[in-house]
Formats: sequence, C-alpha cells, structure tokens
Amino acid sequence: MNLKIQAITVASFIFLLSCNNKQETKSNKPQANKTATTQNDSVQNEELPRKESINLFTLTYRDSTDVAFVSLSDIYPLDDTASDTLALPNIEKMEKKSAKYFTLEKKYRNRFLSKTNISETDSLFVYDYAKNKLASFAIKNLKAAAWLNGYSSEEDWPYPKYYYMIGFEISKKSLTALSDYYSDVLVYVGKENPFTNKPLTAIVWTKIPSKEFPSKPIKKEDLDQLKNKVSGNTYSYKTEDYHYFLQEYLESREVTGRRLLVVDSKTKDIIIEKMFIDGESLSAAPLNDKNNDVAVQYTGKLFKNKPPVVFGFAYESFGCRAISLIDKSNEDIYIQCDNRH
Repeated sequence: MNLKIQAITVASFIFLLSCNNKQETKSNKPQANKTATTQNDSVQNEELPRKESINLFTLTYRDSTDVAFVSLSDIYPLDDTASDTLALPNIEKMEKKSAKYFTLEKKYRNRFLSKTNISETDSLFVYDYAKNKLASFAIKNLKAAAWLNGYSSEEDWPYPKYYYMIGFEISKKSLTALSDYYSDVLVYVGKENPFTNKPLTAIVWTKIPSKEFPSKPIKKEDLDQLKNKVSGNTYSYKTEDYHYFLQEYLESREVTGRRLLVVDSKTKDIIIEKMFIDGESLSAAPLNDKNNDVAVQYTGKLFKNKPPVVFGFAYESFGCRAISLIDKSNEDIYIQCDNRH
C-alpha cells in the first residue's frame, strides 16, 4: 500500500468517526469558517470566511456517482439564522432522499453566483500538480448543486441549511487524466487560469549532519511547543535558486514536529521559516525519498503572478492544508477545503 492510499484510508477513518459522533446537533452547528494555522496548530474562529490572496478549492470524489463536486461553501457559508431565502429551496417540501444532493434551480443558482462574485462567463480550472494536467470548464456549462455534508445526521430532518455544501458538479468522464481520488488537485474559479502549467518538482530529501542546519535561533513561541521533544534526523534539498533544510523533532521516538528553512542559494539569506507541530488536527506527512512512487512535498512555480511555493509537510484533520510562498511575506495560502469538523 503506497503512502497516498494510506493517507486516504486514515482520512476516511477519521471522517467516519466524526460522522458517528452523536454530540453534533442543531445547537452545535459546524463552523464553515474554521481554519487551522499550520505553524502553531491553533484554530482561529473568524466572523467572516478567511480572505486569501487567491481562492483555491478542492475536488471531491463522490462514490458510486458519475460526478465530482467542488464546494465553495467556505466563501458562501449557509446559515439558517440569516435572511437569505434564496440560498436554497425549502428543504421541508423535498423528499428526504432527494434532499441529500440536488442541483439548483435558476433563481438559487443566480443567488449563489452573485454571492460568490462568479459570472456565467467565468471558467473553472482544475489543475493536477502531480501530473501537470489542466482541465477547464465554462461556468455556464456546469450545474450548481447542494450536497449534504458527511457530518449530518438522519435525525436532523429537515436538514438545516448549514449542513449543506454548495458548489459545482463536474462529470467524472472529463477528469480521467487526474490523480486517483483527486488528491493532488487544486481548483480555481475566475476569468483566467492562474496556474503556470509548469511541472512542480517533487522534493527528494537527503539526510545530512545536524550541524549543517543553519544556525538561526528558534522563535520563542516555537520553543514552547518543542518541550519534551528531542532532535531527530536533519535533511536537505537543493535547487538552483534555493536550499531547503528540514529538522525533525521526536517524542517517544515518533516524529511529532518539523522545522523548515528555505535559504536563497546565492545570498544565503533565510527566505522563510515554518514550524509544523503535531496536535489534535495536524500530523506529520511522510517525507519523499527516491524509492517512493508517490510524492508528498513539492516545490516550484505554481502560480503565474506569485513567488515559487513549497508544501506537503503535514496532514490536516480539522483545518485545511496550506501552500507556502517562498518570499519574505511568509504568506500561507490555505486551500478552501470545506472541512466541517
């Protein structure tokens, strides 16, 4: 079983456990605007959906169906306390089975497009960075749909609006060139394709002596999280432009933390520093090596109008994974993954 299948299996197990949690009731509704901060594994609850410099979404595999689904609920969260009567039709008047997934009639579709600032003349771009494959679809040709999220319960009938993901459906026949389960896929909606369509590089780590790790002091807030941890292996990877250093931290002989430094190969300046610490919602992703047939960490020029990126160091259970820009802004772009934990 390769690393990616293992990751999908673990994620599915966590998902099923959460679905069976009877404590999630109407009075304890999911927070659509909950995000996780990768550096310190804290959860930030914001009154408004998180604002990113570019909105990226995930593509969800729908078992036993001929369509995949892109949820945009992170930028258009539904709330039964709001007065938005055109968000969804009256669920009470629908049959219980058909209410689990349905396409939106014109007036609801128009409301959805208006609230998300999407035009019928826009396109939806689906990019698989592992295979360097791009598919695009005109919004006017896509159906908008509402899908009951996996954390809802049959006991909650009629289903509240906030239990629904709202987005676009795409025929699976148009996506056959992409990775299994769309695990390496990013989605963008807009006028122009933001992706460079240039292959990213899978990082192949080389173990190095710990003394070769740059001698930059660890931030105090990160030091606090490293209590009871000891240093583990140290790794590096080098390109023409950057030198990547990774220090692991262990607890009970298990990797529970990593520190990443990306250094300018010419000036030797440290461009970015990231700390990934295991917690309730974050766990360490396996590192690439030359013997693996599946890559997890990638770097390269992903976006046309942004600096190069690096990502793939942690798995998120409650939040959404992030793509780090390699520049002094230290910006992380969190993918809008509609995680309903």
